[in-house]
Amino acid sequence: HGVDCPEWLDWLHCVVQFQIEHHLFPRLPRHNLREARKLVKPFCKKHGITYYEPGFLRGNIEMIAKLRQVALDSRDPKKFSEAACQINGAIWSGLNAHG
Repeated sequence: HGVDCPEWLDWLHCVVQFQIEHHLFPRLPRHNLREARKLVKPFCKKHGITYYEPGFLRGNIEMIAKLRQVALDSRDPKKFSEAACQINGAIWSGLNAHG
């Protein structure tokens, strides 16, 4: 998801606030991502797709909480091993995809 923030804060987030658009259009220059958002949000609404965009404070709280959880999970060998298998499985599947 992205983070809703004023345009003057774009420099602080370095594209994090436009993650949806960045993943839809990975080669689009970041100075155009705000414009892309103006197209993506109505498209999502029209097709019943949730466009999750918390505010600046909420988005940062969620990001820090997630980073904390990932750091704690990496201390647990069982969780770390399960996550590594999921990542390797996804990478392996992607590298061996046909079509």
